[in-house]
Amino acid sequence: MFAKNSKAYSVYLLFRFVCSLAVSMSTVLSIVYHLEVVQLDAFQLVLVGTVQETSCFLFEMPTGVVADLYSRRRSVLIGMFLYGLGFLMEGALPWFAPVLLAQVVWGCGDTFITGALEAWIASEEEDKPIDKVFLRGSQMGQIGGVLGVVLGTLLGNINLQMPLILGGSLCLLLGLVMVRIMPETNFSPAIEERQGLLKDFVCLFKLNLGFVKGAPVLLALLAITLCGGLASEGFDRLSTAHFLDDTVIPVIGPLNSVTWFGVISLIGNGLGILASQLLIARMEKKGTVSRTSVVMSTSAGYILFLVLFAVGRSFWFMLLVFLLAGLMRTIKEPVLAAWMNDHVDEKMRATVFSTSGQLDSFGQIIGGPIVGLVAQQVSIPWGLVCTAFLLLPALFLVPVAGKKRD
Repeated sequence: MFAKNSKAYSVYLLFRFVCSLAVSMSTVLSIVYHLEVVQLDAFQLVLVGTVQETSCFLFEMPTGVVADLYSRRRSVLIGMFLYGLGFLMEGALPWFAPVLLAQVVWGCGDTFITGALEAWIASEEEDKPIDKVFLRGSQMGQIGGVLGVVLGTLLGNINLQMPLILGGSLCLLLGLVMVRIMPETNFSPAIEERQGLLKDFVCLFKLNLGFVKGAPVLLALLAITLCGGLASEGFDRLSTAHFLDDTVIPVIGPLNSVTWFGVISLIGNGLGILASQLLIARMEKKGTVSRTSVVMSTSAGYILFLVLFAVGRSFWFMLLVFLLAGLMRTIKEPVLAAWMNDHVDEKMRATVFSTSGQLDSFGQIIGGPIVGLVAQQVSIPWGLVCTAFLLLPALFLVPVAGKKRD
C-alpha cells in the first residue's frame, strides 16, 4: 500500500498506524489500571478525563495557531514527544496526583497533533479525495490499534504499568523517525508579515472567528462536534466500570477480566476496519457518500445503543450494544472531519480543526463532571443514560448543516 502512494500520503498512513498502535497499547487497559492499581473511585475516574480534556481545551487554540503560523509538521512532532512523556509519567508513577499531571502533558501533546495532522495531509495531498484520505487514515489507525490492543493486553496480564511505559517509549521513537521522513512542501503561513507571537495569535484568532461566523455550515458542524464531546466522556470513562460492577464477566480459559477488555477493544477495532472498508468501497463505486445520512444515522445509533448498554445486565447483550455504540463513533468521525474540511480556508485549516478539537474538549469538560456526579450519586447506568441524551441536539443540527450552503 505504501509503495503505490506519494511520500506524504505514505508517511501519513504510517504515522496513523504506529501512533494508534502506541496509543492503543497505552490506553487499552488504562481504566483497569486506574481502578486496580491507582485505585480511583468513580468521581476521580471521571476527573482524570476531565483534567485531560481541560488541558486540551486550554492548549488547542494556541497549538492550532502555531501550526498555521510556523509549521504543521513541527506541531505534529512536538505532539508525539509530549505523548511519549505523558504516557511514561502515567505508567511509572501510579498515584492520583502524577496521573493527573500526566493527563496535562499528553493532553497538551494531543492538541499539537489534532488539527495539524489533518491540515498537513490535506495541503500535501490536495488532488486526492479527502473523504477517502481520512477514511483510509482511520482504517490504518484501526489496524494499528488492533496490534496495540493485543500487545497492551498481553503486557497488562504481566503488569498493568508495562503497556503505558512501552507505549510511551514507542511514541518517542516514532517522533524521532518522523523528524527524518515527514515532508512539508505545500505549507504557507496564514500571516506573511510577523508582528510577534502574541499579536500574530490575536490576528489569526480574529481572522478565524470572522471566517467561522460567515460559514453557516461550519458553525453547524462545530456545534455537532460540541455535542459529540458532551456525549463521549461518560461513555469512555464509565463503560469499563459498568462491565465490572453491573454484570458478571465470564471466565473462559485465559479470558479473565483484564484479558476480556483487550478482546473487546480488539473486536471493536476489527469492526471499525471492516466498516471503513465498506464505506471506502461504496465511495469508489458511487464517487461519494451522503455525509448528512452517515452523520445522522451514526448519531442516532450511538444514542440508541448507549441507552441499551446502560440498561443491560447480561454480559453478552452489553458486549453487543457496546461494540455497536463504539462503531457509530468510528464511522462518524472521519466523515465529519472531511465534511468540515470542505468548508475551511486552506491557510486556516489547522486553526479551524483545533477549534473543533477545543469544542470537543469543552463538551467533555462540561459533560464529564455531570455524568460523573450522576454515576456517583445515583448509579453508573444512569450516568451512561445521561451521556447518551447529551447527543440529542446533534439530531437537529445535522439537517441544518445538510440544507445550508456557504
